[in-house]
Amino acid sequence: MKIIDKIGSKLDISYFKRSGHTNISSVLNWNGAVLLDDKDNKVDLARCYMEELQKLSCGVCTPCMIGTSVASDILEHMCNGRAILEDLDRLRNQCDWILSSSKCTVGNMGPLAVTELIDNFREDFKNAIINKEIIPKGNYIVHVTAPCINGCPSKLDIPNWIERVRDGRFEDALESARRSTPLAGILGRTCFHPCQDNCRRANVDEPIEICLIRRFAADNEFYSNIQPKFAIKDNGIKVAIVGSGPAGLSCAYYLRLMGYKPVIFEALPVLGGMMSVGIPKFRLPQEFLDKEIGYILSTGIEYKLNQKLGVDFKIQDLFEQGFKAVFVAVGAHKGQNIGLPGEDDNLKGFYEGVKFLRDVALGNKIDIGDKVIIEGGGNVAIDCCRTAIRLGFKEVIVVYRRAREQMPAAPYEIDTAIKEGVKFEFLTNPVSIIQEDGVVKGVRCRKMKLGEPDKSGRRSPIEIEGSDFNIECDSFIMAVGQVPDFDFLKDTPHIKTNRGKTIVADEFTHMTDMQGVFVGGDAFTGPLSIVDSNRDGKNAARRIDQYIRTGLFNATDDCLFEYLFEKIGVYDKKEIIDYADFPKGNLAAKQMEEPVEARISNFMEVDKGLTSDDVVYEATRCMRCYFLMLVKFED
Repeated sequence: MKIIDKIGSKLDISYFKRSGHTNISSVLNWNGAVLLDDKDNKVDLARCYMEELQKLSCGVCTPCMIGTSVASDILEHMCNGRAILEDLDRLRNQCDWILSSSKCTVGNMGPLAVTELIDNFREDFKNAIINKEIIPKGNYIVHVTAPCINGCPSKLDIPNWIERVRDGRFEDALESARRSTPLAGILGRTCFHPCQDNCRRANVDEPIEICLIRRFAADNEFYSNIQPKFAIKDNGIKVAIVGSGPAGLSCAYYLRLMGYKPVIFEALPVLGGMMSVGIPKFRLPQEFLDKEIGYILSTGIEYKLNQKLGVDFKIQDLFEQGFKAVFVAVGAHKGQNIGLPGEDDNLKGFYEGVKFLRDVALGNKIDIGDKVIIEGGGNVAIDCCRTAIRLGFKEVIVVYRRAREQMPAAPYEIDTAIKEGVKFEFLTNPVSIIQEDGVVKGVRCRKMKLGEPDKSGRRSPIEIEGSDFNIECDSFIMAVGQVPDFDFLKDTPHIKTNRGKTIVADEFTHMTDMQGVFVGGDAFTGPLSIVDSNRDGKNAARRIDQYIRTGLFNATDDCLFEYLFEKIGVYDKKEIIDYADFPKGNLAAKQMEEPVEARISNFMEVDKGLTSDDVVYEATRCMRCYFLMLVKFED
């Protein structure tokens, strides 16, 4: 019988059967005892939890380092018949000392589960002491997370490498980050940091500048010319990686570290996918992108450029060449049509957003006019308008059918575009392209108003009748989304798609309906982000390894924990934090930035990152919010 249940419908007690366990009986975590079965021994639960909590102590402060060790010893004595009654009060006092005096969240919250057990089941503890019980350890597993880790799609151990930066161990910090991504420096420049949106420091004053800390660690290697070393034991097994974007590079990297021989097939004349041809150089400099890709290739990965799937080779060809698995990560490089009159007329001055960025990146000719209109509200639209400014368009206007608050683009990217001279027309929707002799002459628009929220949660745009008006321009960029190009699937009928937008595959294994063919990145999820694609590549590498070695896919405890944390939630934006060691007012460090007037006529990098002093200061603001969960199973 469950005598405590704070999770309720969020947790299926049979959840971990997929990794070989029995039903869940009890759960302890950072909020205390959240699920408790009356059959489970409360003293053993406290012992097991404190033992694991002690491992998390970093050793910086005495209350956590010594306190968790002493508390763990007391509980061990209780479970081995060697404790006295006074030890129970000693244990409770130790927990209070840890909770009130520790310098990070491990101590500030960790012992709550043990104190709750003592306060609610004191008689159980007393009886164990009086009766000199010998209590065996139960069947349990543990996992550590943090609000920032849970918010990160790639599950980077963020507090770990921030702690290393704080101590000036920059190479160690980068090594830690690379356990979960080979793209640490790229993400430090381009990630839209969902981790920072889940940072508990924001409940005190401002979130930690996580991306900039990671960027500094990567830049330290870049500018120091440090050569990484790898110890790889080759197994000689070939795996084909189709696409060299973040998903493909990540998959190839982790497969290579496992000993496989990945070969990358890239349709473009350059490696990097959208990182090379979709992200402008003022956000991601070419030399740094090349450096990080070079790091990945230095593990011994082969690649072939100008090799397009469905044109230069087929999936079946790869199996015939001896590849044991294929990972499809072709990205989403095709502009999305919306049925706007004039979009299919091959007009001079008309561009699809992703193609416009690709042409600029590859040095293809762009006809520069006086005035350009960009339709869209996402990050591609923002990249297009900031690029247009640098190319020399005299007037750049973004039109968006909703209000600014509904724009999916990152708010700071919008602010930066405005600083650089981009104008925005909100609640404005293009209804047709005005043309003359095959040349763009303007855009006919209609005013909109906001109605009720739609499925996305944003208020729906509603047309205002009789509000049409024209905007003159000589160029029009349609940046309303992108989709993968699935022309290659005509040769592989076994692989299915979701209405032509994404490839159908198992969410856990990443394998399609075609045996041995896996998928990840934008071709699997739709257009998301580099960090999402990195996750897919890393996870697919694990599944490919399982598939080749065993032919089976076994769910692991760690993987199931990650899904569980996402379901139950880790970060509480309403939490009131009042720690003496983290007073309010120590605001986030601000990175250096190239002045507007010096940057808008070229593609030099805008954001310069943090100084060494600022990055160490910023790392000291981290509250090291490691959260521990213990799951006990039925015996």
